[in-house]
Amino acid sequence: MTKKENELKLYQRDHFEQKVDKKLEPEIEREELRIKTTVQTILNKGTKSFAKNIGATKVINALENAEATLREASRNAYIFFDQSARKDVAWSKLKDYKFDKDDKEKISVRDCQDQLEKWAEAQAKQLAEKTPQGQRLAYLKAIKETANDAVKEASVPNDLIDRLSILLKLVGVEWTTNLPALPRPKGK
Repeated sequence: MTKKENELKLYQRDHFEQKVDKKLEPEIEREELRIKTTVQTILNKGTKSFAKNIGATKVINALENAEATLREASRNAYIFFDQSARKDVAWSKLKDYKFDKDDKEKISVRDCQDQLEKWAEAQAKQLAEKTPQGQRLAYLKAIKETANDAVKEASVPNDLIDRLSILLKLVGVEWTTNLPALPRPKGK
């Protein structure tokens, strides 16, 4: 066999890449689901406690009170201008008025709560990454990257198979798929 015949062909490289994905993706997806569960558990404890911990509760409560006052003032302004416009036809025709304000004056309680939820989720993900599931997920992704690198850098299929077998054994996955035993055909 010549050296050229022994080199890894393009279709072989594609096969190895697909097989690495097929072997490792279920493990990665399983760990990602566990991470999502951990994040959700952390978030279920509440963004309220997170808000309290970082001191945002006072700010949000003050903003809620201010918005309630603003709504009341807006209703009073509407009633005043509506009743005043009814007294004079010219005023009625000129009643349309609008106020343009910067975005900083349009921040609502909902905006603050949305921001808190995003921050709480980011913090929960950071905490989840430190759990055993998070560490396993990072490990699985590193194994997958190393396996894909090995496929791309390989030149001889037999060496590659040995290297991938060793890598996958680290996470409890076999490179070769064992065929399930079939029942023997019944004799006639």
